[in-house]
Amino acid sequence: MVRPSAGSPIEAPRFAIARTTTLIADAARDGRLLGVDVWYPAASARADRSVYQVMPGIEFESAAAQPAGPAHGGSFPLVLFSHGRTGMRFSNSLLCETLAARGAIVVSADHPGDALADWLLGTYVDDRTNEMGRVADANLLLDALLKGHPSFAPDVTAAIDHNRVVMAGHSYGAYTALATVAGRRGVAPHSAVKAVVSFQGYTRTLSDAALARVTLPTLLVVGECDRSTPVSSDADRPWQLLAGSPTWRADMAGAGHQASSDMGLYADLVDHIPYLPEQVKTFFAETVVDAIGPGLRPWRELLIEQIGTTWAFLTEVLELHDPDAPAELDQIIASGGLRLQRR
Repeated sequence: MVRPSAGSPIEAPRFAIARTTTLIADAARDGRLLGVDVWYPAASARADRSVYQVMPGIEFESAAAQPAGPAHGGSFPLVLFSHGRTGMRFSNSLLCETLAARGAIVVSADHPGDALADWLLGTYVDDRTNEMGRVADANLLLDALLKGHPSFAPDVTAAIDHNRVVMAGHSYGAYTALATVAGRRGVAPHSAVKAVVSFQGYTRTLSDAALARVTLPTLLVVGECDRSTPVSSDADRPWQLLAGSPTWRADMAGAGHQASSDMGLYADLVDHIPYLPEQVKTFFAETVVDAIGPGLRPWRELLIEQIGTTWAFLTEVLELHDPDAPAELDQIIASGGLRLQRR
């Protein structure tokens, strides 16, 4: 059987990137075990590609990430990315790979109780438990990455710029990002984070007070065709309450809830994966319409615009050296698919 491939990278990589997968346990929470992926600039380029295994027998080759190897020398921003409900640590692999290939260390973990396997097997948890677990997961990972931990390669953690730490996430993952810097469910705010990026964020369970406690620079990426986290319930209120400076709001025309995820890619790959379980087919059919459904723009086009906008935001707030980022953002806006508000 020929293993399907994610195809070409979203854009030409500026850095060769590698991906490593590890496990980290939280002794303070009965050994709660997180599977973790790390994408990072690599010391050298290789032709072979890392493999994502969605579940046993269902896997595909990455677009740009090669298997684990030495890290590129230097200092890079850290982006801790949180997946959405029913997701996985690599549900946004193309986004994570591309940010790494621009010059970031990107880390994402499964959230036990709210990962794809939990929803397929019926082991998912209630919302309150999920929210508490997610924020504690983020704190565990930030501490481990910034203080050093045997689960992570020393050359990778040594390349993290501790003054350029970003929390990001999609859907419920955006809740995780915002709640981690606001403090939520008995977990104090994490002081290391310098900026937040929300992709199609689920924010309705965050109180007004919690949103107002987010005083860091924040980017809200909003899908104008999002049915799961609509503008009226999940974008307008945080836009009014977030207190960071600057705060950006990027409204994407023709973008659904899965605009930043790999669902569009999965739609391309599904016919190349034999023996797909019926339960998985049903889940896929219900979810993919939020990536490639009627009225939505091509998923790769949307990813390119979201990545360019995110990188322009990070370039400004983290003071990265990328003189081309403002012009790239201007070009995205001029194309007509993005309405950007800044304050």
